Amino acid sequence: MKRLFLLLPLLPALASAQDMGELVFTKACSRCHQAQQPTERPKASLYGNRDALGPAMSQVRQKMDLDQLRTWVKAPHRVNPKTACDTRLMAPEEMDALMGFLATVTIPTPPPRKQLLDVQVEQHEKERTLQRKAEEKAKTQSNNQGKK
Repeated sequence: MKRLFLLLPLLPALASAQDMGELVFTKACSRCHQAQQPTERPKASLYGNRDALGPAMSQVRQKMDLDQLRTWVKAPHRVNPKTACDTRLMAPEEMDALMGFLATVTIPTPPPRKQLLDVQVEQHEKERTLQRKAEEKAKTQSNNQGKK
């Protein structure tokens, strides 16, 4: 309990660091990326009603850990020469704030196993139906050719 009271004075500093990271993200990244994958289409953004060019950061965080993401942000053109990301104007202290913010971006939880199995069963049934139709079509074509 005493440890908790020792951490209480740090909460405002942590909150301001989070705000700084969000500000850096907004300034450097939000033109092309969203922090979270939207559940519905946003009504309007700072840059009009266009779709984001890059993936949502929640999707990126599923594929990359923070070290890989830091490498990308430091020099995106070294990782992928065709990228449109430009982080050259970002100061080193902003990098730390941005990484702190991106660490808080929640990664969507995978769907439940039952839902995954239901999708697999549905796909398997569709494949079997298509296969049956193809076999019936081939059978009727071979029957028609035999009658000539």
